[in-house]
Order: sequence, then structure tokens, then C-alpha cells
Amino acid sequence: MNGEVQRVQNNRENGYIPVFPEVEASIQPYERRSEADVFQHYAGIIRRLRAADGCPWDRKQTLTTLRRFVVEESFELVAAIHDNDDHHISEELGDVLLVVMLIADALELEFGYTLADVLQQNGEKLIRRHPHVFGAVAVSGSDEVVANWNQIKKEQEGRSESPTQVSPGLPPLEHAYEMQRKVAKVGFDWPDIQSPLQKVREELAELEARMVEIGADTEPSRARDDRQIEDELGDLLFSVVNVSRHLKTDPSVALSRTNRRFQERFTHIERRIAESGRELQDCDLEELDALWDEAKTLERD
Repeated sequence: MNGEVQRVQNNRENGYIPVFPEVEASIQPYERRSEADVFQHYAGIIRRLRAADGCPWDRKQTLTTLRRFVVEESFELVAAIHDNDDHHISEELGDVLLVVMLIADALELEFGYTLADVLQQNGEKLIRRHPHVFGAVAVSGSDEVVANWNQIKKEQEGRSESPTQVSPGLPPLEHAYEMQRKVAKVGFDWPDIQSPLQKVREELAELEARMVEIGADTEPSRARDDRQIEDELGDLLFSVVNVSRHLKTDPSVALSRTNRRFQERFTHIERRIAESGRELQDCDLEELDALWDEAKTLERD
């Protein structure tokens, strides 16, 4: 049992009620409905769903099964933010909170670590890592805040990490972006945008060369299970992520937008074909391409 879990367990046994005395007097509550009351009621809904006579689906969820929902709901929230739809953002944020609360309940059932413990631990960390807010440390800007944050992690928490140490739970695209961002901070980075662009061209050429070598340029199925093809594709994608980072553009967000555009354009194709009383398989590629171009034109209008 690590020290943090032991501390939380001791606090619980001693009847300790988590508070943040250092900051209580300097934080003003929002002038709206009591969040504490609403949150308590919401937590009650989650407990009811997870009760013995609650919802069968909610009851069977565990820390393991809930993992993928964190990613799914987070991306749906990102999409709503891109749409700048306030109602949709609120709805998707609620779904993210739902998953968080389900995970918190599963955490308590599986390990006895309560939501109050989680909030207390995180609150203490926020105070500790923001000495410029809750202490006497002065900072000149956000860059110095980040530098102090990392220094506190290293000196006070003993969490000195390699720049390549990134959360293993991140999807591959986000993992690559975060790892590149972290190593860039220690000086391992291209000096300009042209360098990563050239790297993309090089990696594409290497992929094409391997395709020719195994005959996948004429028979793509020959690339199946070819380890070098997989490596070259990975290098190409990694290089594209590097370009996006230099352009200050999140690759996941960019890809999400492209996915949505593709879906909208293909939906247009399906609708137009249905209007003609036919099925997609009744049309040749030339006609489908023409409808695709039509959908693109409508986007610009």
C-alpha cells in the first residue's frame, strides 16, 4: 500500500473531514444555485443507478469497462466545442461527468477510495502546485507557471519523469503529440516547419518503396501483416503529427473535423442516390465522385 492510500485510509478511520483551510477564506462561491446541493443530488442518482435494485447496465460497469467511455465522451465534448453549440457542450460535458462519477463509484467499490478522497488529494495537489496563487511565489507568465509546476513535481513529489513518459492510456495519436511536445521542451525538436514537412515526404517515399518491393503497389493485400509496412506507416503518421505540432494544430481535432466532413459528404451521396430510387451499389465510382464534388460545392456555398 503506497503512502497516499495509507494516509487517506488513516484519515477516514480517524473521522477526518477533508477541508482546504488555506484557501477557504479567499474563494467566493458562485452566485447561482448551490453547487453542493446539486452535486449531492447528482451523486445520489449515480448511487441509485448502481444500487442492487438499480440499472443492470450501470451496475455491471467496472473500472476496466469504463475506460473506453472516457475517451468516447471526451471526443464528443471536443466536437461540441468545435461546433460552438452551447447546449451541446453542456450536454456532452454532463456525459463526461457521468463517466467520471461512475468511475468514482467503481473505485470506491473495488478499492475503497472515495470521491471525497479523490477531491481532497487533487485539491491539495492544486494548492501545492500553485504557490503563485496560494503562496508568496511570483511568476512572470504562464511559461514560468509550467516550469514551477514541473519543478514541484520533481522536488516535492519525487516525480522526475523522462520526457517520453506519457500516459499509456492516451490513444496513439494523442500519445505521439504529447511525447513530441515534451521532448521539444528539452531541445529535441526541428528548427523550422520545413524540416518536419521534408520528413513527411521522406517517410512517404520509404513507404512507397516498400510497397513496390513486396508488390503491394499493384496488389495491396500483399501488405497484410508485413511488419515493415506497419513500421513505415507508423513513421509517416508520426511525422504528420510533428507537422501539426509545429503548426500549433491538434492532430486529433483536425482528424475529427475531417471525419465529420467525410460523414456529411457521404450522407449527401446516400441521400441523392436514394432520391433517384437506387442503391449505392447500383452506382459506379464516377457517379459517386461527382456527387462527392457536389457535396463539397454545397459546403462552400
